[in-house]
Amino acid sequence: MRCSWPLALSLCWTLGWSSVNLPAWSQGVEQQASLAWADAYVAALERQTDLVLTQEPLSATLTRLELAQWLTEFFGYIPNPNQVQEIRDLEPNTPDYWTAQAVLQAGAMRLYEGNEFRPQGDLTHLEALAILVRALQLPAPNQADIERWMALYSDAAEVPEVGRAFVAMAGEAGLLVNVPDPARLRPNRVLSRAEGAVLLHQALVYRGQLSPLPPPVVQLRPSPAAVAETVQPEISQTRVIPESGVVPAGKALTVEAQGTPNGRATVDIGDLVRGLPMEEVQPGYYRAVYTLGPQDSAFGPDIRIQLSLNGVSTRVQRRLPQLALGNVAPPSVEPVFPPPAPLPQPATPAPLTAAGNRSPRIEAIRLDPQRDLVEGDILTIAIWGDSGGIAQFDLGNLALNQPMREVRPNHYEGTYVVAPTHQASNPVLRIVLSKDGLSQEYREIFPFAIDGSKGTRSTIQPASRPVAAGPPQIFSITTNSTSLRMGEILKVTMRGDPGGRAAFRIVGVTPEVEMREVAPGLYETQQQLPFNMQPVNNGLIEVILERGGQRAVQTSPSPITIAP
Repeated sequence: MRCSWPLALSLCWTLGWSSVNLPAWSQGVEQQASLAWADAYVAALERQTDLVLTQEPLSATLTRLELAQWLTEFFGYIPNPNQVQEIRDLEPNTPDYWTAQAVLQAGAMRLYEGNEFRPQGDLTHLEALAILVRALQLPAPNQADIERWMALYSDAAEVPEVGRAFVAMAGEAGLLVNVPDPARLRPNRVLSRAEGAVLLHQALVYRGQLSPLPPPVVQLRPSPAAVAETVQPEISQTRVIPESGVVPAGKALTVEAQGTPNGRATVDIGDLVRGLPMEEVQPGYYRAVYTLGPQDSAFGPDIRIQLSLNGVSTRVQRRLPQLALGNVAPPSVEPVFPPPAPLPQPATPAPLTAAGNRSPRIEAIRLDPQRDLVEGDILTIAIWGDSGGIAQFDLGNLALNQPMREVRPNHYEGTYVVAPTHQASNPVLRIVLSKDGLSQEYREIFPFAIDGSKGTRSTIQPASRPVAAGPPQIFSITTNSTSLRMGEILKVTMRGDPGGRAAFRIVGVTPEVEMREVAPGLYETQQQLPFNMQPVNNGLIEVILERGGQRAVQTSPSPITIAP
């Protein structure tokens, strides 16, 4: 059951609006002996996402605006211009204004008295927990659960009554990483950017977007409450990595499950192994890793997971017909969706081959969501294939040579955002995976319609405020890296006036490359650097923003180097 919004609002209404009830001494930043323990979490975020944290000091104070920017990026919040709230301390129609509108409309953050957002205001540990709990829409705890969690901490008296439920919810979700003393919450300390990154990492782990990390200090957790024998444990999700293709001897198969916490989980992998224990790496998040031996062999195995709690068990079973374990021939790739008749299926070109080498293999494809798309929708295209390659996709003529990132071994993802001018009926989806100079190309008929004229955001900029005279303004330019190699992905992000046309170029090297407005005033593009491009040493990235017949040009403050 999800947390009811009336309950969440009643718990949160005071927390984050006013610091009147907090001790006066807590308004300053506590001195931290060391933040080195957070480095692993920061590195994981930068490695597995597009977030760049280390360009600014990690010891600096985390602001409300930066946390709002993180939530907007990772939770997919998009503001609706028809539902704006009055914000007195942010200039309307600026990128920061729309970021604040996105988190306010999503219910994750709230305004202070006087309709102030206080973008540069700091956040206490407890305030940040409350915001993430609301963003994750965590299940509301009962009073017994709250008491069990609060009994763990020596400084529980510093948590006001309104915040105690948030501590319990954050603990159940695995958000709490208390260092150096796991028995101290320090709820009123002001968060640094490094500590905020740890909370963000844990929230993304809960959402299944990142893999969990072992905490630097073992964290406290209350003993399981007595559960009646009639209560059936639940298994809500399962995942097998990989789900298709071949896992040879010496390689590992990973099985994960989400379900009722504090249980005992085991997994059977075909007839190869039975009752393999699954470790509860996060509350309710179970994992087992099995390394295949030289004698193991199975095709299309059944994966059977059992979760037991207080003598009561739940079992789920999945068959993986496209998976081969050990010395078994791999299954053929089958389309995830059938081509809709009567449209013809485009011919698939034969993959490139070379003597003594094998073309990279695409094993499976998945689309999310699987429905007709309208303006503002984000389509995620995921493929499973050989690790260490470079993948990209085309979707008709709407998206060409869009890069796909290897988010974890053998798993690539790319995204497409429906723009207001995009329209297509059953376009061709083309995916190319390249490795070591060889490629496999895969084509399908996309079985849904795309209509950017429909949707909740018919215009990026509301008509409530006229466009200011003069050229458009560019507020900031960032890139995912200042040192890249040919074949790698360059991501350019620009914040500026909304409703314009944006592009970038590497001065003297590339022509102008279009950028997409993914949210009001936020323009982005990702481009794979060609293998045959000329090297760049401290080159300049120039961004162009045009609106109303006027043009602004600005150079990125960080030069870029591109090596072979």
